[in-house]
Amino acid sequence: MSAAEGASLSTRTIQAGIWTVGARLSSRLIDFAVLLVLARLLGPADFGLVATAMTVIYIVEAVLELPLTFVLVRQPEVTDRMYSTAFTLGLIRGLLVAGLMAGLSWPLASLYGDPRLMPLICTLALAPAARGMISPRMVIFEKAMDFRRKGILELLGKGVAGAVAISIAVSTGNYWAVAAGTVSTPVVMMGVSYVMAPMRPRLSLAEWSLFSRMTGWNFVSQVVSALNWQVDRLILPLYIDVTSFGRFTTANDIAALPFQAIVQPTAVPLFSALVNAREKGNLVGAYLKACSGIVMLMAPVMCFMALMAGPVVHILLGPAWSGGAPILAGVALTSLFVLPTVPMAALMLVLDRPRLVALRSFVELAVRVPLTVAGIILAGIPGAIAAKAGAGVALLLVTLLSVKAIAGIPFRDQLRSSLHPMVALVPAVVFLYGVPDLTQYGPYLYPAIAVVGLVYGAIYVASLYGLWWVSGRPAGLEAYVAERAAAYFRR
Repeated sequence: MSAAEGASLSTRTIQAGIWTVGARLSSRLIDFAVLLVLARLLGPADFGLVATAMTVIYIVEAVLELPLTFVLVRQPEVTDRMYSTAFTLGLIRGLLVAGLMAGLSWPLASLYGDPRLMPLICTLALAPAARGMISPRMVIFEKAMDFRRKGILELLGKGVAGAVAISIAVSTGNYWAVAAGTVSTPVVMMGVSYVMAPMRPRLSLAEWSLFSRMTGWNFVSQVVSALNWQVDRLILPLYIDVTSFGRFTTANDIAALPFQAIVQPTAVPLFSALVNAREKGNLVGAYLKACSGIVMLMAPVMCFMALMAGPVVHILLGPAWSGGAPILAGVALTSLFVLPTVPMAALMLVLDRPRLVALRSFVELAVRVPLTVAGIILAGIPGAIAAKAGAGVALLLVTLLSVKAIAGIPFRDQLRSSLHPMVALVPAVVFLYGVPDLTQYGPYLYPAIAVVGLVYGAIYVASLYGLWWVSGRPAGLEAYVAERAAAYFRR
C-alpha cells in the first residue's frame, strides 16, 4: 500500500470516527441531561429497582446478540436475500428476548423479593425486541463509512425518550419514568430506520449460511461476555439494600458513558478500516494506531472522572447521591486496564478468528466470577470493584498474548502504542492531585470544575504534542488534528 493510500484510509477512518463519536457524544449529553433531571425527581431506590430488572434483560439481550451488521459489511455486494435473512434473524431474536423475559419475570420477582419487578421486566423486554428490528439496510451507509444517518437516528431516539421520561417523572414521580425512557429509544429508532433505509420486510433464511459460522462463535462469546459484564449486578442485590445498589449501578452507568459515547461508536468504523487495511497490507499499523487512539482519547476522561468523582457526582446527581463518589472513582480507575484491549475483537473478526474473542471472554469469566463472589461476600461494593480490576488485568494479558500469536505483533509494540498517551497524562494527573475539594466552593462549584477541567486538558494536550514532536511526528490522531488545525488557521 502506498503512503498516499494509507493516509487516505487513515483520514477517512478518523473522519468517520469523529462524526460517529460526535453523534454518540451528543446523544450521551442528552442522557446526562435526562439523568440530571431524573436524579432530582426520583431517588436511588427507584434507580436500583429498574437496574435490578434491567440486569437480567441486559444478559439475555447480550446472549442473543447477533453480529448481523458485521456479516453484511464483509460482503462485497449485499443482496435482497441477505437483507431479508438479516431482518428475519433480528425478528426471531427480538421475539426470543421478549418471550424469555416474560417467562422469567415471576421467578425473578420472587428471587429478589419484590413483586414490582414482574410487570417492570415484561415492559422493559420490549426495548431489546425493538432494537433487533432496526432496518438491516442501514448497513449501506456503514459500508460507505457514512455514519451521519446512524448518528441522527440515535439522536432522535434519545431526544424523544428523554422527553417521555421527564414528562412521566414530573407527573408520577416513580420508577416508571426510567422504564418508559428505556423502551422509547429503540422503538423510535426502529421506526425512523425504515424511513432512512426503506425495505419491505420479508421472512427468509435463504442466506443463513453467511451468518451461521460467525453467529455460532458470537453466541458463545456473548454468553460469556454478558456474564462478565453483569455478574456483580446479579449478586449484589442479594447482599446490599436497594438504595446502595442504586448508587452502585448509577455510578457504573456514569463511568460507562464515555465508553458508550466514544468507544462503542467506533466499532463499525474500526472494523471497516481494518478490513481495508488488510486488503492494502497495513493491518498491523492500523491496529496499533487504533490502540493508541483509544487510550489517547479515553484515559484522560477516566482519570478526570476518578480524581474528580466527588464534584462530578455532586453536579450530575445532587448532594443526596454523594455516597456514590467513591464507587465512581474506583470503577473509573479499573477501566484503564481494558482500554488497550478494545480493538482486539475487531482484529480477530477481520482475521476470521472469532473463537479467540470467545476464548478471551472465557478467561475473563474464569477470573471474574470467583473474585466477584468472594469480594462481594467479604467486602460488598468495594469487593465488587476490586474483582473488576482483577478481571481487567487478566483481559489485558490475554489480549497481548492473542494478538502476538495471531497477528505477530510483539508485546513491546503493543505496549508502546498505549504507553505514549499514558506518559503524556502524568503531568495532568499530578495537577489534579493538587486540586482541593471543589464541593466546598458551593455555588462556585460549576465554574471551578470548568476551570480545572480546562487546565487539566490543556496540560494533557501540551504534553501529548510535546511527546509526539520529540518522537518524530508519526502518523496518527495527533497528526490528523495538527493538520486540520493548521489548515484552519491558514484559512
